[in-house]
Amino acid sequence: QNAVLRAGQRRFGQVGFQVLGLDTVPETLEIEYQPLSDVVRAGHLGFALIENNTRTGLTDNEGYVSLAFRPDSGPQTLHLAGEPAFKVFKDFVIHGIWHIWLGFDHVLFLITLLLPAVMAATARGWVPLEDFRTSLWTVVKIVTVFTVSHSVTLSLSALGVVQLPVPLVEAIIALSIAVVAAMNMIPRTHKWVLLCVFVFGLFHGFGFANVLAPLGINPTQKVIGLAAFNVGVEIGQIAIVVVVFPALWLMRRWAIYKPLALQAGSVAVILLACVWFTERTTGGSVRSFIEQYSGIDI
Repeated sequence: QNAVLRAGQRRFGQVGFQVLGLDTVPETLEIEYQPLSDVVRAGHLGFALIENNTRTGLTDNEGYVSLAFRPDSGPQTLHLAGEPAFKVFKDFVIHGIWHIWLGFDHVLFLITLLLPAVMAATARGWVPLEDFRTSLWTVVKIVTVFTVSHSVTLSLSALGVVQLPVPLVEAIIALSIAVVAAMNMIPRTHKWVLLCVFVFGLFHGFGFANVLAPLGINPTQKVIGLAAFNVGVEIGQIAIVVVVFPALWLMRRWAIYKPLALQAGSVAVILLACVWFTERTTGGSVRSFIEQYSGIDI
């Protein structure tokens, strides 16, 4: 039966099929996805779903995706008796790592928070910190608060307890980046940074949950998948901190650090965040608008 399937905020062409002539139901199937050449483009995905499976408790399923294919994925194994718990955990850890690395808005939010972590806010403005442990403790507090806040809403949203409209969440994420960048330009506001991180981290958690929506989680392994995805996000986040923080510590005394990173850099981040906010609230593209009315190709 062919139809249109809604998964999260996306729509997919749905093609059902049956496998006949089997004496017994196999434990696994090898599936290879080969899309039509005229529909392949950047970001193209193919999903494999099992609608009903008495062995795993799936009934009328249209949300849990067993396999996700890109055009170059090659053959994959579909587990008909339920995926091994270790495989579910490993796959969702990888999903979480790649999401934080490829989610440029989340990465920018984190890096913008790290920029002043190697400085101290004084009446004279930002000055380089002398004690590495003090700076490291600031980073630990920021990362911990961000982790706690986004983990709460990621879990609540993924489990269906609380839901927010995706455009609203994405717009607030863009706004969060602009706010923390503005705080970098006004040192006296930084006493509120942890509260800001906690509040906006809640919305970043909803953003992480939106990534899980198209893939879904097997109802019998929802806790495993959710926990693994969160672990992956934290691994990806820690990897960013491990790379960025030492570099910032070494650069904090450079004469250009304050004017370039904390001032000019923050202005650039605010402008980019405003572009994202505009696009996410209007549904349009600022780039397309400029090209249309200026006649200039960007």
